[in-house]
Amino acid sequence: MFPNRGLAHLVAAIVFVVAGAATSQLNAQPAPLRIAIAKTFLTEQPKGAAEIATDDFKTVLKKATDLDGAITSKLNATEIADKLAGSQLDFGIFHAHEFAWAQKKHPKLAPLMIAVDRFDVEHAYIIVHKNDKAKTLADLRGKKIDVPLGTKEHCRLLLRKRCADLGAKSPADFFSVIEKSSTKKIALDNVAQEKVAAALVDRLGLEFYKDVRGPVYEKNLRVLEQSGDFPPAVLAYLPGAIDAKVLDQFKTGLLKAHTIPEGKDMMKSWNIDEFRAAPSDYAKGLAELLKSYPPPMAK
Repeated sequence: MFPNRGLAHLVAAIVFVVAGAATSQLNAQPAPLRIAIAKTFLTEQPKGAAEIATDDFKTVLKKATDLDGAITSKLNATEIADKLAGSQLDFGIFHAHEFAWAQKKHPKLAPLMIAVDRFDVEHAYIIVHKNDKAKTLADLRGKKIDVPLGTKEHCRLLLRKRCADLGAKSPADFFSVIEKSSTKKIALDNVAQEKVAAALVDRLGLEFYKDVRGPVYEKNLRVLEQSGDFPPAVLAYLPGAIDAKVLDQFKTGLLKAHTIPEGKDMMKSWNIDEFRAAPSDYAKGLAELLKSYPPPMAK
């Protein structure tokens, strides 16, 4: 009798423990989403900017989606792509050209959302004084250019490529001096005052300058070279690697992130207006980018 009673108690205890563990698993919160922001988004940003950016995104993610995130900005685009493909990350945030390169190496990676400002596409501009006789970038060899602090990566990409097209190892090898003004406005003022020969700015920076310094622009400045279209930055993932319910919760929440106070603040600091679903023609824009800016050679 006693052995059987003891066995019954043991079985009952095991059933209780297993049932409890199963209930605990059902009630457990999903593991924090593993998200990486390409570190090129923070080039020349002030010390502490990376921590602020990741903390802000973590807060907005929680408020908008009710999901937790473990977010890093220490990886380059190649490292992020490799980790996404290997299911070591859930989401990665790339510049469009970086994602085009990543997708060429890992074709299964897909765009989920884009981060947009008031323009559908980005451009990069090389601005000179109206009195400057330069017709192309080649005419600026050996002169000074202003590349303001925090200049966006697609602008740097254009300048690197154009200098390489002209036989220079880098912009530093092409120009005599590269100034780094604290703002785009100051950089463009420097061109207007003929302190430097040119300035490198993005579309948002140029349009802002026209808004606040319209007469100065009209009287003194002109576009020497303009890039083609750069699609917006993209939040990418590996289809099938994330639970469908979590993926939908993540996407639905971020689509409304710009409507909550924390989201509005973050968007303003990131110079974007909102997250949107990646459009159906996003792949076409990436294909065009690859034609103009093929992946860099592996070192």
